[in-house]
Amino acid sequence: MTSRIENAAFDDSYFQQNLPQVYRATLQQFRRVTASFVFFNFLFLALFVSELLFFLIFLPFLMQSTLLAISLSGLFLTIFSYFVLHFYYAAKKPEQLVQLKTEFISSCRQLTGATLSESSHHLAIAAALTRLATYLEDFEWQFYRLPALLKTFSRPLSQLSAFCHWQDVLRFKQILIYAAIDEHLHQIRLTPTDLEAHASLANTYIALSKLFIEPNRSPNPSAFQKRKDSFNEYFRIAARLAIDEFQILNHYAPNDPWIHEQLARGYRELSMPQEELTEVETLIRLRPQDNELLLRLGTLYFEQGHNAKGLKIYEELKQAHFHKADDLIASYGKLSDALPSCEMI
Repeated sequence: MTSRIENAAFDDSYFQQNLPQVYRATLQQFRRVTASFVFFNFLFLALFVSELLFFLIFLPFLMQSTLLAISLSGLFLTIFSYFVLHFYYAAKKPEQLVQLKTEFISSCRQLTGATLSESSHHLAIAAALTRLATYLEDFEWQFYRLPALLKTFSRPLSQLSAFCHWQDVLRFKQILIYAAIDEHLHQIRLTPTDLEAHASLANTYIALSKLFIEPNRSPNPSAFQKRKDSFNEYFRIAARLAIDEFQILNHYAPNDPWIHEQLARGYRELSMPQEELTEVETLIRLRPQDNELLLRLGTLYFEQGHNAKGLKIYEELKQAHFHKADDLIASYGKLSDALPSCEMI
């Protein structure tokens, strides 16, 4: 059983040093792919509005000539061409995003210098995919940049950018995280008892689960509400997969503090406070002299309304002359913040 990957042939420093340029190239290509679709829509909108204005302005003259039929046919041809091309590009865009992901992975493989049969590179590529997904955080708000003289219009342009691109950003993040999961599964098939691989996979499932919560903050709430039930179901599936990986970790190393630290962090990310509390209590039994850990446990007790236990931790920290003991008491009564306001009663 292994808890760390060791392979002297893999030059991680070279890989990490050259990754930023791969990130930049991929993000620039993603920006071009998604922005071109928006420009296509605005181009046809401008063309349709121009033709419509021309038709309305010159309608009195057109009524007396065969140009009326030509103008109307031009309008219908523009509408028909738009819908045909729109469906074509809408179907093509997901394929372009998948191809962009494939090219990113290929670039990473070249940097690692590893082949598919080697086991040293899968976690590195998975980490790179996950990091690229984090770079897409709020990316939809910054697709377009104005010169300094037009800064007044930056906010409405950012809102328009987010409205047009949030689904593309969400889809690409999902594609990247799915690819990261695949890399983890390749690694685990090669080294089934590698605890680092299982911990990393659990964190990747957590990142995936968070994707299905974030759309609630999207600039298009109505689009999210239409798929809210699906997003909730996807969140539960991803969370269950993460918990399964946590249980594997706990099975192989029930007394390893590092494992329980991963479990506690994962449960916090999944908004599972009771499970997190259990893991921190386990950590305290393994590291009873860790005052920082005691502070964390006391905070969790107060957050969950276990005020008597929280005060007991506070007394222990005061007796140990721990300098952050007073910070703990500031968390007292945290659960009362969840009480409804007077207007809601």
